[in-house]
Amino acid sequence: MYKKLLLISFLLISLGLKANEISFTKPEQFIFGSSLNIVKSNLESFCSSINVKKIIPITAPLAEKSQTQINCLGFIYGGKKRVVELVFQDDQLDIVWILFPEVEKLDIKNNFKETYGSPIMEIEFGTIFL
Repeated sequence: MYKKLLLISFLLISLGLKANEISFTKPEQFIFGSSLNIVKSNLESFCSSINVKKIIPITAPLAEKSQTQINCLGFIYGGKKRVVELVFQDDQLDIVWILFPEVEKLDIKNNFKETYGSPIMEIEFGTIFL
């Protein structure tokens, strides 16, 4: 239904790993198309804090009725704690952003390319992978 974007801009995803493991794969807890309540429940033991906010006005291109975002702090990805932003369009998980410091950008992009192939787009603040 919606394009399932996996984004990197100092961003990426992984979960269910020990803090010393380094992996750049999509975590099974992030199920694109799932509702906010399901994803939030999946994240509760993986985030040091969770904040849910409604985005008004709607800025996501595919949202017609609502846009909501979960901000998860302390999410382990690539062996380090990260900030994760999960965007829901009409109560379906559609976009995941994981924030990284600039100094890690090149290494993370290269790891993501090895795992997922070439990005579909590069923009000023990130690189987009499907």
